Amino acid sequence: MGLLDIQTALGRLVRAPDGRDPFRSLHLDASERAALGALTRSPGFQFTVGVQRSWCVARTMNGGSLTLSILPEDLRRTLLDEWTNAGGGTSSFFAAEADRLLDFIARRLPYPSHELTACRLEQATLRANDAAALFTPPGSARLNAARCVLRRGRHAGIVFFHGEPEQILDALLEHNPLPPVSPHATPILFGPGLDRLCRPAELSEVELWEELTAPVAFVELLTNHFRRDAVEAMLRAGAIEYVEPSSKELAQHGMRRDQFVVQPEGACRTFYASEENS
Repeated sequence: MGLLDIQTALGRLVRAPDGRDPFRSLHLDASERAALGALTRSPGFQFTVGVQRSWCVARTMNGGSLTLSILPEDLRRTLLDEWTNAGGGTSSFFAAEADRLLDFIARRLPYPSHELTACRLEQATLRANDAAALFTPPGSARLNAARCVLRRGRHAGIVFFHGEPEQILDALLEHNPLPPVSPHATPILFGPGLDRLCRPAELSEVELWEELTAPVAFVELLTNHFRRDAVEAMLRAGAIEYVEPSSKELAQHGMRRDQFVVQPEGACRTFYASEENS
């Protein structure tokens, strides 16, 4: 038995079972598997498992503290068990794991609901705060590039409050009873380039955000009647961002990287460089 195989096997056994064979892909014979299986039944090993699980639960609670604190106990326990059993709570990268956790929770909450609003609020706040210190608003010259593509900002979000936002937020933070869910939603934009990281979203900004469920070429946004000044405002807020092409994508289209960066004066062009001389 190699040292790496031993370490991998012990690590998998300490983690809560996920239904898969903990010895998969490892070079272990029958006697070695039996010895490791016996080890898992020892009091010392069970104590180690308990400590590790407690640590994972604590990290998970920190990652979604606002959202988890307002959920019913049975639902909170179910979500914590499901998340930690799947390997959650072990990452050293708090922001990234918290973002995944809140996505995981959001998929299990009803819409519309104040619980879902709290979940998306916590996620958007963490995203924007994580990038705010180093955020520099991008210039708008790249909108003139031959193939400018935009996407949703990775550190941004739009949260819909189904009621008066201040009233809902106060109730969430003070753990007071929440008001009735209103059928009318108030959208709040979050981004690292905004003062206090958030402000009410304009209807055009909500429409642009919803348009960018996948990356979209800037010229296509113009064709769909989105205004350039609205796009520039969302860029400055960090709510949307430029898509950087990979070297493979550039090679596929016979393009140079500078064609995604700055186009000489004039409107955005939709053809590739390789088509220009055809």
